[in-house]
Amino acid sequence: MTTTLGPDTAIADLVRSLQREGVDVEVVPAGDDKRDSLRLFGEALRFPDWYGHNLDALFDCLLTYVHEAPAPVHVIWDGTANLRAEHPDAYAGIVQVLDDVESERPTFAATVVER
Repeated sequence: MTTTLGPDTAIADLVRSLQREGVDVEVVPAGDDKRDSLRLFGEALRFPDWYGHNLDALFDCLLTYVHEAPAPVHVIWDGTANLRAEHPDAYAGIVQVLDDVESERPTFAATVVER
């Protein structure tokens, strides 16, 4: 299950804590809308050219990313408050994808930071 943290979260401290546990940490900024958020996932995680910028493609690329990673992966999706308020369906869809990947890959975890 994806963890959700509030606006007072110290990202640098969270990243350091996870890295001390041997986890590969990637911070992905939230976009202004669904399209922008999906683009930012692709950029931050260096998805392949075939990434289709939709929820199915996000799921597929995350599965591949985690499968190919040499260590457990923890994605921190940061700055989601505006997306959640302005585009709740987009926010919920991306969180569902993160949950689905966590269910399929025990070496994957996600944290959503709502600020």
